[in-house]
Amino acid sequence: MRFGQECSRGKKRLALVFAAACALSWVGDALAHVEYIFLTPGTPSSDSMKRFGWVDGTDADLGDSHQVSFFAFTLTQPSLVDIHVYSTQNELGLNPAFTLYAGLMGQQAHDDTAIDPLNPVDGSFNKIASPVDDGVTTDALGRVSPFRDTANVDFEGQFNALGSWSMASDPADGGVWRVLEYLTHRNETPGNESLLNYLLGPGSYTIVASGAACNISSASCTGPFITGSVLLTNIRPIPLPAAVYLFGAGLVGLAGLARRWER
Repeated sequence: MRFGQECSRGKKRLALVFAAACALSWVGDALAHVEYIFLTPGTPSSDSMKRFGWVDGTDADLGDSHQVSFFAFTLTQPSLVDIHVYSTQNELGLNPAFTLYAGLMGQQAHDDTAIDPLNPVDGSFNKIASPVDDGVTTDALGRVSPFRDTANVDFEGQFNALGSWSMASDPADGGVWRVLEYLTHRNETPGNESLLNYLLGPGSYTIVASGAACNISSASCTGPFITGSVLLTNIRPIPLPAAVYLFGAGLVGLAGLARRWER
């Protein structure tokens, strides 16, 4: 009798340990720091994505960078590129979306690091009210945040799907602080997205991808993970004179648009 009770208790303990391990595994996947997936042109790369991860970064309080996937690639010369972000597991259930940035975050960067000089938050993503972190005032080291006003606004995280943003890693991971410069984004259809014939110069680039299917707090929105894929393809190097012309034409177009706004 006692042996049977002990066996039963042992099974319950094992079940609890297994459940706890599964829960920790899920948290590890959902709350990972920046770990880049480096793209090989012509070969799709996949990751588990959240249905709300990308669109949450379009909110006024920004989004949690732990809920999106980071991809990277490097170009050695000016090139036209095609970028595809898609899901074959559940296209509409994920509604893939992405943002393209110039630059790379430091590995293991994350929202709640205390070292980020421009975006201070605590471990619960609450602002650290600082009179100098108001988007205008410089601190003793001459730093000013052009991205966030933590002195007056509460932010969910630092991920900005529609603009430039910064983030840092912990001191144990190098304490690296970097900025991602916004280039463009795609969330135009209720399904897979592509950016075609986009001209980029030499350098390193970040693609932040995830879902835009919903942006509410219900469990049906926050779960489950859905596999999304990113494909960098059809890279066409551009001879330097032509690339300079294309970049110049783009700047002239922006200048004309600015003059039109002034009127």
